[in-house]
Amino acid sequence: MTKLQKTNPTLFFLEGEAPGAPGLKGSRCGCGQTVLLQVAACPRCGRRDLETVCIGQRATLGESAEVFHSADGFEAPYFIGMIETEQGPRTFAPIAAAPGTALRPGMALKFRLLERADGRVGFAYAPAEARA
Repeated sequence: MTKLQKTNPTLFFLEGEAPGAPGLKGSRCGCGQTVLLQVAACPRCGRRDLETVCIGQRATLGESAEVFHSADGFEAPYFIGMIETEQGPRTFAPIAAAPGTALRPGMALKFRLLERADGRVGFAYAPAEARA
């Protein structure tokens, strides 16, 4: 079996790479702080013994926009949105939704792996609701 190539290996886990994967890479400190990505020190307390964790399997949509100009790996139109993970960290992420979909703040989202045309694997968040 060939190893999948990720679009951004530092940003997310594939299934089987970490407990709870697929999802975003994060760091959790003993003080309770969870942050996006693997970091050397806790931004809250400064501790350096952080645990690498998989986060963001579920999230909530903040503001979003439909983009009408293609960008690397994203054919227009596509959506981008501010998401807040269940664990707290926020980031901008692509939203997997059909053109013209009515996205709204507060909408529940799920992390999804997406195979790109170039064979690499990326990710997006998709509405968790069954209905559009």
